[in-house]
Order: sequence, then C-alpha cells, then structure tokens
Amino acid sequence: MKLLIITQIVDCDHPILGFFHRWIEEFSKRCEKVTVIGQYVGRYELPSNVHVLSLRKEKRWPRFLQVIRFWLLIVHHRHAYDAVLVHMTPIWVVLGWKLWFVLRKPIYLWYEARGGRWPLRIASLCVRKVFSASTRGMPVWTWKSVIVGHGIDIDRFVPGEVPRDAMFLVTVGRITAAKRFSIILNALAALEEPYHLVIVGVPVTVEDRSINTGLHDLIRRLHLQNRVVIRTVANAALPSILQRATLFLHASETALDKAVLEAMACGCAVVSCSDVVQSVLPETLRTSPEQMAGVVQWFCSLPKHEQDNLRQTLRHTVTEHHSLSRLIGRLCKEMSPL
Repeated sequence: MKLLIITQIVDCDHPILGFFHRWIEEFSKRCEKVTVIGQYVGRYELPSNVHVLSLRKEKRWPRFLQVIRFWLLIVHHRHAYDAVLVHMTPIWVVLGWKLWFVLRKPIYLWYEARGGRWPLRIASLCVRKVFSASTRGMPVWTWKSVIVGHGIDIDRFVPGEVPRDAMFLVTVGRITAAKRFSIILNALAALEEPYHLVIVGVPVTVEDRSINTGLHDLIRRLHLQNRVVIRTVANAALPSILQRATLFLHASETALDKAVLEAMACGCAVVSCSDVVQSVLPETLRTSPEQMAGVVQWFCSLPKHEQDNLRQTLRHTVTEHHSLSRLIGRLCKEMSPL
C-alpha cells in the first residue's frame, strides 16, 4: 500500500505532537511508500520510503496559501499514494474530498477528541472509516466508526531502573480548560508538604494562555509555589519523567488520554477521576475529584510489592491493547483494499 498522511505537525521535538513521528516510522515498515503532508514541518529523521511535504506554516504562510498548496500537492503527487489517512484534522477532509473522489482515493480519518464541530460532521460523511482509540473519542455518531485503541511506543515508554521519588506526582497534557488541572492542584493542597507536582504542558491558543494564567493564580492562592512546577519538555524527554514519578494524576474530561497510557507503560501508577480513563484502571485507582488526595495517600502507603503489582498490571494493559505496532498493523489492515 502507498499511503498519504495529512497531519498538523511533523516534528520529533514538538512537546505535544512529537509522538506522531513514531507513527510515521511504523507506517513506513508496513507500506511501500508513505507521503506525509504536514501543516508545520520541523525536525524529522525518517526512512527513505517516506516523503515529507510542508504547507509552510513554519514559514508563516497565511491559511489561504496553505490551502492552495494543499490542493496542488494532493493532485501533483496523486500517483504516489493509493489511500489517504487524515490525522485529527477533519477540515482537510472537507477541503480535499472532492479532489480525492475524482482521483478515486479512499479517505480515512483518525479522530480522538471531545469536540464535534461542523468539519467533523461533514468529514464523517466523506470518509470510508473513522478510527478512534475509544468509544468517547468520536463525539459524532457514525456507523463508519472503528475503535482501534491507542498507539504507545512500548519500547520507549518502559519502567526505568532508577528508584522512584515517593513524593513526586506528575500530570501531562496541553494546558486547556478540559484538562481540569485545578482539581489536581486542590488535591495537592490537601496533601502534606513533601508531595510535589510537575505539570508537563504548554498552552496553545489564546484561551489556553488565559487558563495558564489562572493556574498560576490558583497556585499562589493555595500557597503551592514551592511545590508545583509547570514546564514544557520535548517528547523524547517524557519517559524519564514518568519513570521517576510515583503517581500520574489525571482529571481531564476529554477522550482517552494518550499521556495516561504512556504513564502506565512506564509503570507510573495513574489515579484518575475521568470516566473514560477509569475504564482502563483497576477500581482501586479510580476516584472522584473530592477523594483524589485520599487515593494518593492510600497508594503511597501500600507495601512496595503491592505497588509493583499494580504498576505491572497497568503496563500489561497497554502492551496488550494499546501498543504502537498493534495499532499501525490494525490501521493498515483496515485501509488495505479487499
């Protein structure tokens, strides 16, 4: 199969979407040729059968020029691909489906998020299948929906050899209202002072930056300045943080969070009050916003061998149901012609 992938960012150093570089690598092992059109292209190191093209957002091209370049590229390279996979951006399905229909290229969409705005509704009518990691990942009902699990690089997200810091708590995600970081900060305030938290995340939109300002205000009001750090890290540096933390705290109301599964793969136990994430957790690690601090204290009071058993159970869940190789193999099978 020769595959065209449309994605937002191709950049292995990007703090949020750097993981997709590994997806492309894995596709290259299973496809004769992979052509990637990225809206923004940064640093990448990919096999010789991968051709990366940019819509020049990194050069600050205006949107209308990006769209025109998109149309030119999908027509010019029409002989280089048999099928199209659009990752997380249904607007490109809306903009490209007429040309792909004329060119007789089947279209597929990957979508795992909460929002279900009009581009998704239209895109769902134009594609053959919509792939999601969980049932909550596709907010618009369609008979074309296919649940395939997430794709976690279980060879990179592994338990570490350095002992964990028993008081080190972590959470990871874009700084946005849906992540509900305030719940986690209030839980930290209810814990004793040795507990400290690292929030690995970055604001993206103007609204996100307002949320970020509000988080810093809340940290000051709760007197947590010496116990909380908000930082951005490259995707490559994330495993070492998850390997040292004793717990990953999660309160997001979005779909099944990839960061949660990455933590589980690293043997970092997860405490969550999210309905979607609770489905992949043992009952003992499920909580409510009000009880999160209590569950943290309970887990940290367990004997080491009981903690280790829970950590192994969490990693097993990821290796069995959410590994990258399993996901890409399933996607290729779903997109292959009969």
